[in-house]
Amino acid sequence: MIRPGRRRHDMDKIDKRVWYLGFTRLIRASGRVSTFIFLPLIFVFIYHISFLVTGLVLGIAILIMSVVQYYSGILTDRIGRRIFLILIPLPAGLLYIAMYFTVLYRMPALLLILLFYFTIIINALQYPAIQASIADVTSLGQRLSGYTVIRVLANAGAAIGPILGAILSVYGFQYIFLLAGISTFIEIIILYFNVRETYFPSKSQYLTKLDIKLAYKDRFFIIFTVIGIIMAFVLRQSGASLTLYAFDFERLPILYLAYIYSLNGILVVTLQYPVFKIMNKSSNPVLFRSIGMVFYFSGFIVLMFSKDITYFLISMGIMTIGEDFVAPTTQTIITSIAPQNMKGTYMGIYNLFISFGSFSGAVIGLYLLSYYENRTALFWFIIAMGSLVVRMLYFIINGSFLRRMNADAHIKIHERTAAK
Repeated sequence: MIRPGRRRHDMDKIDKRVWYLGFTRLIRASGRVSTFIFLPLIFVFIYHISFLVTGLVLGIAILIMSVVQYYSGILTDRIGRRIFLILIPLPAGLLYIAMYFTVLYRMPALLLILLFYFTIIINALQYPAIQASIADVTSLGQRLSGYTVIRVLANAGAAIGPILGAILSVYGFQYIFLLAGISTFIEIIILYFNVRETYFPSKSQYLTKLDIKLAYKDRFFIIFTVIGIIMAFVLRQSGASLTLYAFDFERLPILYLAYIYSLNGILVVTLQYPVFKIMNKSSNPVLFRSIGMVFYFSGFIVLMFSKDITYFLISMGIMTIGEDFVAPTTQTIITSIAPQNMKGTYMGIYNLFISFGSFSGAVIGLYLLSYYENRTALFWFIIAMGSLVVRMLYFIINGSFLRRMNADAHIKIHERTAAK
């Protein structure tokens, strides 16, 4: 098989813009991760919103995010990346400050929800540009390395964020949003001075409606997306469902929640590069997603027996290893199969459709958790079996991906030979 490019093992050779983008993700995560972790608690225990309504609020946020990402992915392929990296996030900082005052003065829950949705919109506008920028400045052989760097640095922030959030929550949940606002402005300043435009679409590359329609005819991409929808439903249970299960069902203190989610970030930082070295030996990212889902299965099984924080930490540790196999390969696979002028578009389409899995995962997951209130082990068993189903589906399509990459490599060699 012809490999789609030789991978570099030395991450120091990666374009410095990748490191700047990664460093700003670290700052962003340090400030914003706590808002996502503790927001369900704010809804339930401060505003006394039910589990089901909380799930609906979070699920709608996912749908909004994906729709916006779909169109912003198309726009970033048409006009470039920098406007989405620098200008779009400016209002986000102000919105987080507004959320600080909303919680501080116990303003209506509806206002907090609306402000939250606006931050989701702005974050969604920026996200495809970040992912596409990494693809712009890395070769195909370096791409997994680039996304690994971004992921490690973002999760370093994800390790710091929950601890900071837990400490701030002692003085008031509102300070979590103040931290998010400040970190947003720092992120913008760093990007402004260190990351110039990475993509200048020419007239020959200009994205048309016909190009977008062709993406929906990409058979492998559509199958990959459908599996992603199922996976999003399953993995969503490691978010809000896990948070409320630990806090409300098992009565863990808020600081313990911070330990659990910080462990996720710490393990990503320490284990992602060793996992990357394993994956870097083979151009087979779909197979590694299949392996990652086995770890998720094991992590959900551990939650069936959870009685104290030890079980939660073990579960999170196992699932984080799975995440290390799954997360970096998403962008690697999509940007590898996408045409040069459609990387943001493919990411946008993928994010749009998997949002339906995340939405249903948030709503149905929290509903099922409350339904199985006295049989929570059964709930986690159902989720674990869903992980195995996803694992088998990825294993089945692995051969199709390898054949496609091999065919693309032959085409590129033929084009280079013809050009000479």
